[in-house]
Amino acid sequence: MKLTKRGIDATTYSGDNNARHVLWDDEVPGFGLRLYPSGKKSFILSYRTGGGTKRLLTIGTYGVLTLEQARQAARSELAKVETQGADPLADREKERRGETVADLCAAYMERHGNAKKSADADQRRIDQHILPLWRTRKAKAITRADVAALHAKIGKAHPYEANRTLALLSKLFELARRWGFVPDGHPNPARDIDRFREAKRDRWVSPAELPRLAEAINAEPNETARAALWLYLLTGARKTELLTARWDHVDWDRAELKLPDTKAGRVHYIPLSGPALALLRAIPRTEGNPFILVGRGPRKATTEEKAQAPAHLINVEKAWARVKTAATLSAWREDARAAALIERLTAERTRTRSKHTAKDYSPTPSLAEIRAAAAAEGVELPPAIDDVRLHDLRRTVGSWLAQAGNSLHLIGRILNHSNTSTTAVYARFGEDSVRAALEQHGARIMGAAGLTPTADVTEIKTKRTA
Repeated sequence: MKLTKRGIDATTYSGDNNARHVLWDDEVPGFGLRLYPSGKKSFILSYRTGGGTKRLLTIGTYGVLTLEQARQAARSELAKVETQGADPLADREKERRGETVADLCAAYMERHGNAKKSADADQRRIDQHILPLWRTRKAKAITRADVAALHAKIGKAHPYEANRTLALLSKLFELARRWGFVPDGHPNPARDIDRFREAKRDRWVSPAELPRLAEAINAEPNETARAALWLYLLTGARKTELLTARWDHVDWDRAELKLPDTKAGRVHYIPLSGPALALLRAIPRTEGNPFILVGRGPRKATTEEKAQAPAHLINVEKAWARVKTAATLSAWREDARAAALIERLTAERTRTRSKHTAKDYSPTPSLAEIRAAAAAEGVELPPAIDDVRLHDLRRTVGSWLAQAGNSLHLIGRILNHSNTSTTAVYARFGEDSVRAALEQHGARIMGAAGLTPTADVTEIKTKRTA
C-alpha cells in the first residue's frame, strides 16, 4: 500500500506481545512506518549493504517529520546505498558513539603516541591542557579559534609549552582525518596559528665554573648519580640514552659506547676517552642488572618484583639540584659580604629550629632565601650556577669542542644531531680559534712586508677628481 497521511493517522498498533508492526510503502522500496504499543509512530528504511547485510534505519518520528519529508529522506539514503555503497545506519552509529576529543586522544596514544620517545610528554599535555577543556566535545567541532585561545592561554606563562601543545594538536587532527574522526577535507584547526617566539637557550658550563661544579659532583652522596653526571660531561649523551645504556653496549676493545635507541632514530657510537673508560671501570656491576647506571626500581613494587625486573637509574634531577646548590654556595661564600649574609641566615635558622622540623632539615638557607635577603640588604651576589640544567651539560660538551677548534660537522657527529642547524649554534664558540688564525696571518703579512705588528698605519691619500 502507498502510505498516506490519512491512513497513518487512522492506524494504531495491532501487534501481539510487542511484536514489530510496520506499514510498508509501495512508492519507495524499503520505506515504512513503524507503530509502537505506546502510540508512537516512526518512519523507517530497510536496506541491504554492499555486503548483503540487512539493516533497519530509523529516519524520524511522525509528527516531527511529515510523510513527504520522511519519504524524501528515505530516497536520499537509498541513493547513497546504491551509488556510494554507503551504510547509513553504520554512519549514524559512528556519529552517536561520538568520536569526541577524548576518543581521538585515546586512539592517538594507542595507535601513534605510545611508539614515540616523547610519549610521556604527549600524554601529560593531553591530560593537562586538552582533555580538561574539550574532553566531551566532538573532534570535528573544534575550531581554529578554540585552538588559538588554548595556545594563547598556555603561552601567557609558558610559550615553549604552548608551542609544543600546538604541534601535538596539529598531529592529532591530521591523524583524525586519516582515521575518520573528522570528514575528509575537514580543515586542521591547529594550522595557520602563529607560534610564540622561543629564545634559544645558550647556557653552558664555563671553564671558570667547572672547578666548583666538579667539586660539588664529587661530593654528591649518590654514587650512581655522581657517575651519571660525569658521563654526561665526558660523552655529551642525551639523558635518557645514557640512563638506559647497558654493559653489553660497551666495546672495551674499540673504546666506544653503542646507543641503539636514540632520538635521531639510528644507532649511535660514542668513542670513549681515557677518563670515560676509567670511570666506567670504576662503576660496580650489579648481578642480574644489565644497566650501567643501576636504579632502585618503582617505589611501589615489592622486593620480589624489583628483583625480577632490573631497573636503571631514573631520577638524576634531585642529585643534580644538590650539586648545583652546593656549587653556587661555594661561589657565593668566596665573597666576603655574601659569606657573612649566609652565615647570619644559617645562625638564625639554627636558632629558630623547631622540634617539629622535618627530618631533612638543613641549617643552610635555600638559595631563594639568600637571594631575597641579599636583595633586601643591597648585597650583590656573585654569579650563580644553579641556572644550569642537566641538558646544559650536553651543550657544554658541544661548546668546549667548538672552542677547541673542532669543526661543526665533527661536533654534530659526536652529539648525534640529525639537523645541521642544531649544530650551528656552536659556530660562535669557534671564534677564539678564528681569532688566533687571523693573528698568525696578520703577523706573517706584516713580517713579509718588513713591518712589525705595532707599526703606525699611514693614511693613504687619494686624488680627488673634480
